[in-house]
Amino acid sequence: MKFSLLMHILPLIIKLNIKTKKYVRDMLVTRNYRFVMMTKDGKRGKRFIFRNGTFSTDNVLQEYDIAYVWRNGNIAFKVLTNSDPTGLFKAEANWDLAILGDKTLSIPLNIFLGYATGNFKKK
Repeated sequence: MKFSLLMHILPLIIKLNIKTKKYVRDMLVTRNYRFVMMTKDGKRGKRFIFRNGTFSTDNVLQEYDIAYVWRNGNIAFKVLTNSDPTGLFKAEANWDLAILGDKTLSIPLNIFLGYATGNFKKK
């Protein structure tokens, strides 16, 4: 339940920060990819689409460039809402998270999401 709520709120936060922060908008134009975040059972998730400086979402979970597949929604919620910067790495090491697709997108994606959600601040 919490994970589903997070998947509903996260795009709203990203869109708000794209509108209000120029450096987030500037980061948006550097990459074109489709990112999926979902549970292992495939029942809950969201696809985030970054194309030519635009951002959109949908519920197509099978087509992606990179996907974060969580063992369950509770673990995903705990890791994604925790301020620990190594949370994703720990989750992957503990087999709570599988990263599928082009793993080279993981670092720029995490940096973008950090700024777009307000977890990272530009000095």
